Amino acid sequence: MGFDWHSACRDQWNKMSENWQANSTEMWEEGSRKDVIPVFTRYLTPEEGPILDTGCGDGYGSALLAGLGYEVVGVDLAERMIEKAKERENTKLHLSFLQGDIMNLPFAEHSFQGIMAINVVEWTASPHKTILKLKKYIKPGGILALGILGPTAAPRQHSYNRLYDKEVVCNTMMPWECGRLLTENGFEIIHQQGVYKRGVTDDMIGRLSLELCQSLSFLWMFYAKSMQ
Repeated sequence: MGFDWHSACRDQWNKMSENWQANSTEMWEEGSRKDVIPVFTRYLTPEEGPILDTGCGDGYGSALLAGLGYEVVGVDLAERMIEKAKERENTKLHLSFLQGDIMNLPFAEHSFQGIMAINVVEWTASPHKTILKLKKYIKPGGILALGILGPTAAPRQHSYNRLYDKEVVCNTMMPWECGRLLTENGFEIIHQQGVYKRGVTDDMIGRLSLELCQSLSFLWMFYAKSMQ
């Protein structure tokens, strides 16, 4: 029996669910993801339709968006993540969650005005096919907020054992590779920015080229428009 990426990835994220929830508030409020929603919502309004949050984890980011008046559907491969996320559902928010594989979701084409996919693409067996699937779900002109692990991110270690010819569930990539994948598959990058470890100052970043900024990043965020 061959390696089952889907099952291995689901099991790994189920195991990490407790640690993820313990850190999600800090990530979204003060840490690596604090700028995602403020930037994302520059390009979207609640009236334009629902937003899909893929790899939603415990649903903290989904709930933040819903709290701003957006209709949000959160999806995650890991059952334990979704169990935690569902605790955030309430009648005051247009917010729902379901467990599922991004490659096989029960949505029609062009169902969403925007999609968040942060640390998702590199956790799939085929980043290329995942990008195409995201494009299928998003409306023409819709916005994809896609984040990948930067070169300095410690979680890149999840792909290290590939060097020993072992099966892994993390397709780490460089920011320039992800950007090229987006532009070659129907997206126009309209904004991009990095998140950095302590010690990297705004003054430093302001004097560096895009390539060097990407090379220092912990997380690199792309905001891209779906072109039809």
